[in-house]
Parts: sequence; structure tokens; C-alpha cells
Amino acid sequence: MANLTIKNLSNSFGTVKCLDSVNLEVADGKLAVIVGPSGCGKTTLMRCIVGLETVSEGSVFIDDECINDKEPKERDVAMVFQYYALYPHMTVRQNLSLGLEHTTRLTREQIQERVEEIAGILKISSLLERKPGQLSGGESQRVAIGRALVRKPKIFLLDEPLSAIDAKLRRELRTEIKKIQRRFGVTTVYVTHDQEEAMAVGDMLVVLRDGRIHQVGTPEEVFNSPKDQFIAGFIGKPPMNFFELRVTSKDNKYYLENSTIKYEVSKRYYDRYLYGLSGKDLIVGVRPSSIELFFQNNSRAETNTATVLLIENMGDENYIYLTLDSNKIIVKTKAETVPKIGDRIQFSFEEQDMHLFDIDSKASLKI
Repeated sequence: MANLTIKNLSNSFGTVKCLDSVNLEVADGKLAVIVGPSGCGKTTLMRCIVGLETVSEGSVFIDDECINDKEPKERDVAMVFQYYALYPHMTVRQNLSLGLEHTTRLTREQIQERVEEIAGILKISSLLERKPGQLSGGESQRVAIGRALVRKPKIFLLDEPLSAIDAKLRRELRTEIKKIQRRFGVTTVYVTHDQEEAMAVGDMLVVLRDGRIHQVGTPEEVFNSPKDQFIAGFIGKPPMNFFELRVTSKDNKYYLENSTIKYEVSKRYYDRYLYGLSGKDLIVGVRPSSIELFFQNNSRAETNTATVLLIENMGDENYIYLTLDSNKIIVKTKAETVPKIGDRIQFSFEEQDMHLFDIDSKASLKI
């Protein structure tokens, strides 16, 4: 177990900067999930930690030791790749033991004892004499995880470990991975593009975009208090709704409005978040689960009316798509809430559920 620290790390391919001044600290025994859109630098960062990519600037530390100049095999870091990379001509037992045979001075008996221990924890003891071609996708991924853990590394890296597995098994394995990580207490960095998976697995989320870290925090912190509009729109499923609204006041009442939406806020809310912004435009974000639909006329001052455009049945819930002129709105409702396409329907939300962003910088106005 160890602390992982990354200081001012940059990586470039020619004139293209893949990572730009990345700073990150993962405390001993924690599971950090790096999440972001495709091409944002997640895998490159992982490969810099393990030593498969060159660090152009900055440093990677395990505890207080800089490992920039160490070969991958000398870093005491184990990595699980997206596509298993098992040796097809070897049995599961041989795949698990090979790394120990070449990197440790353990006896054959000690190696087999450790292999049996890890296989038992991962529930693959019955597979030890099989070859990879005889395994399912989930079994192969467990073997790949076991091959990394059997070395008892200081740092454990997982690069999109579940992306090649079907959805049901992904949910099962991500729970298992979290249990395994807790049991071993190994400092872990987990890369995924799936923000739902990131929320479920991580102790901390690291949101990456265009090679730079936008926010680091617990899943709850990042979800409830996104630092900018990109994070607000990326974290959460379905994505957050955004409206461009102007701050106005009339007859001691306060509004956020555009040509089609008008939302009245309380004086307390105005004084806390909008004071000094009268007449200015900003971005208002509301999560689909925070929007309430009304099937009968409602007299609330902050209620607006839209048209049902599309309904997606997700089993135990529905995603209802509304249109209000140029405003597109997604609402997440219970399964029994089923309007008809073309219906005119009222919607509203509580003012405390609104996220406010500067229209130019896209930074949150509530942090």
C-alpha cells in the first residue's frame, strides 16, 4: 500500500499535448476513478503512471519516491488492461503465477500458495487448469485482475476493465472489484468513460477533459456541486438540462427568464445567488430527476408548459423529452408516469435544485 502523487505532469506527442499540468494525489488505500469523454487523456495518464509512456514534464511519486526514471517492472505497479491480455497457451494457474516467477524470489510452493489464495478470493479456483479460450468474458476479466493482485503491488491500475463485458455482468463485476479493492486495501486508479460506473465504484472522482483535471471530489460532491457546466452535463444520467435565462426583477419580485420560460425565485434565493446580476444572462442547470410534471393546471408562479416530444421506457423509470420552442428538456420520472406524445404538460422544479453557471466562463456561481 502507498500514496500516489502526480505533480505538474504533462505528456505530448509531437506538438499535440495529451496531458497538461495534471496534479493529483490518491491517498493510501483509496480507489480513485478517472472519468471523462473519449480522447481526454485518461489512458495516457494511466500509462504514464505505469511507465509505458514518457513524462514530458512533471513527476510521478509513490510515497516520497519519484519513479519517472524507473522501468515499468521496477515500479511495483500492476495494471489490468481493457482486453485481458491473457496468454492463450497457458492455463489460468500459469497466467497467475508467471509474473511472480519472473519478478520475485518466492519458492514454487510460495507462489502456488499465493495463487490459490487469490483464486479463492476471486472465485476462480475451479478454473485454474483451464485455458483462456475456455473462459467467459467475466471469468477472463477475473483472471486478469488476479494476475495483477497476486503480485501484491503498491499501486493497482485498471484501464476500462469492464468495457468489453455485457451490461448485466458489468454491474456485478464493478461491485466485486470494489469489494476486492476494500479487502486488499491497495491504492487503486480506475479509468472509465462511463460516468455511472465511476459514481458506483470510486471513493473519489477525477474528472478529466482535454488533458486537464476539471474537478476532484467524492462522487456526491461532484454530482451535487459541479464546478462548471461541463462537469454538470457529463456527470449524471440522463444529462442535466440547461437553459439560458436572464435575471430580472419587477414589483419586488425576482425572475429567471427568456422568451419562453419564466421562473420566479424567492428574495432569499435572489439575495444569496443573484444579487448584482440583474439584467445579466446566465446558464441555469436542472437535473432531469428534479423536474416535476403536472397533468392538471397548476397555478404555481414558476410553472411552465411544454410539449411531449418523445418517451423512453427504461423499465422502472421513464425519460420524457419535452420541447418548449428552442428549449429541449429531459425529465426522469417513475414508470407509472406516462403522458402521450404531443401532450401539452406543465413542469416545474424547486429553486434549490437549480445550478447556476456564468455564461462566458461556464464556472459555477454557487461554489
